[in-house]
Amino acid sequence: MTIRTLTFAVVAIAAAYAVIAAGGHVAGGDEASANQCAAQCYAQENACRRATSDDPKCGAELTRCLQTCRGK
Repeated sequence: MTIRTLTFAVVAIAAAYAVIAAGGHVAGGDEASANQCAAQCYAQENACRRATSDDPKCGAELTRCLQTCRGK
């Protein structure tokens, strides 16, 4: 893994946490929670794709993550 790839992964994860933190103060309820969860899933997928050069496992992990969000 290169420094550039690692940097993208860290930035994507930080962005996901920022989205979650901002959403938690702006809106309440189940829909907002599900949206925050989905935003985190997509940020994780982006970081995964950058870190692994578009490994297909990233899509499978996204699907599992989104299914977990729906179950909350």
